[in-house]
Amino acid sequence: MVYGDVGSFDTRFERLTDHYRDAIARGELKPGDRFPSARELSEMHKVGRTTAGRVHGTLISLGLIEHRAGIGTFVLGPPAAAAKDPAALRDAARKTVQAFDDWTARSKPQALADAISELRNALG
Repeated sequence: MVYGDVGSFDTRFERLTDHYRDAIARGELKPGDRFPSARELSEMHKVGRTTAGRVHGTLISLGLIEHRAGIGTFVLGPPAAAAKDPAALRDAARKTVQAFDDWTARSKPQALADAISELRNALG
């Protein structure tokens, strides 16, 4: 029997996804650069096609790369800086608090009520 947190082991898929996500974030891969196809990733990193395809799919879903049929796959760049903007986060949190306050359900789950209260206090 295996003991310990089996979920703590990084898979090749996770390592490759992290590698390329970090390379894009650091600017090693710039917007517009050609990105290797899933087949090329498979050959370059000695992983199966399924793993390479999952890496491709994940990077596409994260908005870091884009596949153009018949042309190739290209780097889009790191996520927009606005997503990390504290003011945008604060505004979104305020909207969430307001929506919660407007909620008229008879019973509120206590954990949600506590989390909203903590968020409200943190926002001031």
